[in-house]
Amino acid sequence: MKKVLSVGLLFILCATFESMAQSRHYNSMSLGMGGGGTAYVDGYHANFINPANLMINTARKRPKRSLGLIGTGLRAGGTLVNLDVYNQYLTKGLTLEGEIAENMLTDLFGGTDLTLERDASGTIDIVPFGFSNRGNKSAISLVSRIRVTEDFTVNRGFAELAVYGLDPDQFGASTPVDFSLGTVAFTEISVGYARQILSLPNLLFAKDIKLYAGVAPKYLIGIQHSTFDFNSTLQMRQRNVGGERVTDRITHQFDYRWNTVGALAEDLKAFEQAHNLDNTVVLDDYLVNEDEYAQVNATGFGLDMGATMEMDISGVPIIDGFFGKRKTLRLSMSLTDLGSMTFDKTPTSIFASGEFDFTGQGNDDNDDFFDDLADSLQNEVYGDFNSEETGGIKYKLPAMYNFGASLVMGKLTTSVDFGFGFNDRGTNSRRSALNLGMEYRLLGIIPIRAGTRVGGYSSTVYSFGTGLDLNFLELSAGLSVVGNDQQNGGSVATAFSGLVLRF
Repeated sequence: MKKVLSVGLLFILCATFESMAQSRHYNSMSLGMGGGGTAYVDGYHANFINPANLMINTARKRPKRSLGLIGTGLRAGGTLVNLDVYNQYLTKGLTLEGEIAENMLTDLFGGTDLTLERDASGTIDIVPFGFSNRGNKSAISLVSRIRVTEDFTVNRGFAELAVYGLDPDQFGASTPVDFSLGTVAFTEISVGYARQILSLPNLLFAKDIKLYAGVAPKYLIGIQHSTFDFNSTLQMRQRNVGGERVTDRITHQFDYRWNTVGALAEDLKAFEQAHNLDNTVVLDDYLVNEDEYAQVNATGFGLDMGATMEMDISGVPIIDGFFGKRKTLRLSMSLTDLGSMTFDKTPTSIFASGEFDFTGQGNDDNDDFFDDLADSLQNEVYGDFNSEETGGIKYKLPAMYNFGASLVMGKLTTSVDFGFGFNDRGTNSRRSALNLGMEYRLLGIIPIRAGTRVGGYSSTVYSFGTGLDLNFLELSAGLSVVGNDQQNGGSVATAFSGLVLRF
């Protein structure tokens, strides 16, 4: 299973570069301002946040068209990504053994119960191409986005195996060693349309009130969907040989299930058939179609939609004249990531249960024993699985409700966003999140951004960003980190605008 586990570990490592929050799309501007954007992200990124914002002009002097290439967003976190704990024990020159290792695991998992679980999740967003055109009364856009979401959960028993290795003193009693991981990867092609639906010259304290509505249907192209659940117990036995304690037996009772699709499922089924005839076959020899693992395995449709009310409130005395004469208030709401798709190309469930029982020679030293054990782990025990086709794997997008407000006063923009997810999928959370942000445009071309997020999937997040933002060109980036990981886990995120041209 070495190749299979290597693929899983690669996904886990990718996930640790991402940030946990709601599954709201963001660009470098919105991430730097706390991760919101419902009332101020314009251009083609608005397709995924609030399509009505295709009609707004954040800087007021920007050209009508924007073209973007290779924008990226990475976010990860969760209760397993506890940077405070890792910093306390792994960056102080301490030796991770004995009481120090025990204390680290207790702090990380919040107790000594071996069944306690911690999780990490993340999403990688890549926007290879985006285009938008804003007219006087309507706007259109076309944008593609690649999304990869990872989930990883482990119990304390698994973490002890990772920290202590096969230590007979640690696993003298039967120890639960469980983990699960999931992956979903897909591409979206989104077409946005927004229109001004209402215009009023005056309303109470506001002037020039405009109401925009937008919708962005998207075609979903599913690449991969895979879930792996592994449950087991591990026990090591020792006995006295010549006055020394020697490990002479390891028992590992296991039960796992792997749901996957496409070429990967076909390769695993081919191995199963060959293994039934000859249990000496090697799994690596059957995972031969790696180039086909990224083929289309599902299709579906999704929808993002929203509305924005924009008004001039220059008549309200808000530090009048200090930040500029014109003051623009926007109030927005949106529903994002509505829709689903079904992975129906060779959907297969791989499953097995059994016991690995390794009895060593009592007079072997530990090095020989573990060398023999490593060889034995390649045998047919774990690879002796069965498979069955399933009716397809339905994936619901991480839908969200978003509300936002922004106030633009000359070079200063302030914002507040509120949102909650409709499911707990990937980086989405039913736990509501509040985002606060601000941007000041130094010299009019250098944005200085800062913000915070409270709630959502992780502990409180602080963010900042900067770069170069001209009317015709943008190159900017944003970063967010958690101030204290203890409450709901850590979070780290980064975003890069890519090359954005406006004309």
